[in-house]
Amino acid sequence: MVQLGEYEISGTNVKNAVLGLIGIYMLQATVRFCAELIYWRRKFRSDPDLPQPPHHWLFGHLLVMAEVAYSLPLDVHPHVQLPFLFEKYGLKDKGVVYLDLWPVGEPMAVIMDPNLAYQVTQGTPLPKAEKTLDVVLMPLTGANNMISVSGNAWKFWRTVFNPGFALQHLMTLVPGIVKDCEVFCKVMEKHAASGKIVNLEKATTCLTIDIIGRVVCDEELDTQHKPHDLVEAFKSQISWLPPPNEYNPWKRWHPLRPFMFWWNQRTMRGIIGGMLDKRFSTRDPTRNSGKRHKPIIDLALETYFQEKGGKIDHMDEEFRTMAITQMLVFVFAGHDTTSSTICYIFHKLSKYPEKMARARKELDDIFGPNLDNAARMIEKEPSLINKMEYCTAIIREILRMYPPASSVRGGQKGFYMKDQKTGQLYPTEDMVVWVASLPVHVNDNYWKDPREFRPERWLEGETTKEAWRPFERGPRSCIGQELAMLETKVIMALTLRRFDIEAQKQRPPANGKNEVCGEHVYQVLAGSAKPKGGMPSIVKMAPPRII
Repeated sequence: MVQLGEYEISGTNVKNAVLGLIGIYMLQATVRFCAELIYWRRKFRSDPDLPQPPHHWLFGHLLVMAEVAYSLPLDVHPHVQLPFLFEKYGLKDKGVVYLDLWPVGEPMAVIMDPNLAYQVTQGTPLPKAEKTLDVVLMPLTGANNMISVSGNAWKFWRTVFNPGFALQHLMTLVPGIVKDCEVFCKVMEKHAASGKIVNLEKATTCLTIDIIGRVVCDEELDTQHKPHDLVEAFKSQISWLPPPNEYNPWKRWHPLRPFMFWWNQRTMRGIIGGMLDKRFSTRDPTRNSGKRHKPIIDLALETYFQEKGGKIDHMDEEFRTMAITQMLVFVFAGHDTTSSTICYIFHKLSKYPEKMARARKELDDIFGPNLDNAARMIEKEPSLINKMEYCTAIIREILRMYPPASSVRGGQKGFYMKDQKTGQLYPTEDMVVWVASLPVHVNDNYWKDPREFRPERWLEGETTKEAWRPFERGPRSCIGQELAMLETKVIMALTLRRFDIEAQKQRPPANGKNEVCGEHVYQVLAGSAKPKGGMPSIVKMAPPRII
């Protein structure tokens, strides 16, 4: 016991005080929880015109989502569940569906109509749903990344990096992309010789990160031959992201997660920062304005130098911090689309040998029958890849069936979406507005036989432009879409005629379901949508062909 003047403080008094504070905090939290629960449940039940599945007075739409989730593999990506939910409850023709997922997820309006998508992404673009996006992006890139920020901050960084991602500039970097692809071919030849199962997504990720390192930073990361600290920290960070379908408290709120996030962030930012400092200190971008092969980092520094009025001897810390963040965005988003797309290209073509034969014939017609000539021809004349019409159709079809990501926007008070046919207005206030690509891409209102792999549809005029949204549209469309298409075509040109790759079936998740529409290589959430288990595959050398 401690005596202070007329007051006595005992261990019992302290204990009671602490317990009292905890009780008050828990009571306040409970009241807040109940108030928000009542608010959302009443909001959804009070508006009968909101297109939505059956709503439970206590659980909202959590029960119907759980029912649909359990009818599919438990590890499937959430956007894969949506078409089944909408089909089950007759909602696929509604254009927008409202889901009350609180408190597990934020209440949302899911758009699956191209016209409504236009309204929120191009007509009067809603700001990105920064809070929702940062759950994934903050650990990977840091704060104020250009994917989630809006306003002047986004405009500035988009202006800084736009020149580097222009197709005309990217074509000057093709020789470096070819070099990394040739390394990939050697790696695949070794896998073919071994006969062992290879994690194809891991192999393609190493390739695309090598390409991103070269294109963005002019660095040879060489991750296809040996581990690199940047890539290892990046992969670790993805593995520590909270799983969306996990309800085990220990896994969902793992006590080590904050420390691992901090450690991996420190590692990644240190490496990227070192690359940025090296480029800044070893050259003045304004002196090399005539250099043809410029990495994107140099073009960003040119903009910075011009803003500062010429040569300067140090970078502002604010610019440096933000530049590192945006470069981490490119590492994350830049590897994502291409690595998964290449996996699915090989997977689908292995199922349709006649389509593989057509793609290979196109490559023979463009580059000749000698496989070794393609790399040198592309280096000398990069525009040759523009002749790959059927291969481009394959890429577009894969991105339709397996979009890597979607766009989420923040709803605003007074902003309503309007159904052009009925004139009905749909509110967005307090909602996350999810422009979900997959439900649009597999909706038979916009596509003939949407679940079928038919690249030919892109050559036969069967497509609806606004209904293809893997990179989204409007001012916030993906800055790297030209790079993704270009590098995918280069990879196809150098690999399709060399290898046959067949995905292997994997152990099913806990509920025993292992297929989606008869497909065992379905998409799972690993930072973005990726093939299940990394698509373990057998690689074989393609048999010699008679030309």
